[in-house]
Amino acid sequence: MVELSIQNKKGSIQVNSQEVKDIIGLRPDFEYIQDISNSINQENIMAFDCQLSGDIFEMAELEEVLEELGEEIDESYFNVLFEDIRAYLKDATDEIEEEIQDKYSFDNVRCFFDVYNIDETFTDFKFVFLVSFKEIKIASLTNLAKLVGKRQLVGASKFYS
Repeated sequence: MVELSIQNKKGSIQVNSQEVKDIIGLRPDFEYIQDISNSINQENIMAFDCQLSGDIFEMAELEEVLEELGEEIDESYFNVLFEDIRAYLKDATDEIEEEIQDKYSFDNVRCFFDVYNIDETFTDFKFVFLVSFKEIKIASLTNLAKLVGKRQLVGASKFYS
């Protein structure tokens, strides 16, 4: 857990990563959330290792329908599905960002995610979720999310090992 001291409209307040994790955890579509903020060593940025609930994108139903029709899933479908997942997480990210801004009366919150692992059945989506409490360019946050995601993929994740 990390604790930040930020200046909002009302003065100086403390924000800890456990509180932010609890806000993220209110979403029923996020199955697991682990605070990995201590591991990134970035000032005023929190990081979470997350898993999207497996029933959000059901492949089994689609596979049954295609089997009945005698069709197979081609690779382009997975590209479209991956873009659907990214759009879904982008919407969730925007909602969480707004909730955090409201809770802490702090407008300079930026959130970003990076999907770092999807299993072969497209039911297990792992991603890192970053929350920044400082002015930061989205490109910098994007690069940090990719770096943290790569690290989680190669075994730093305590969730999925």
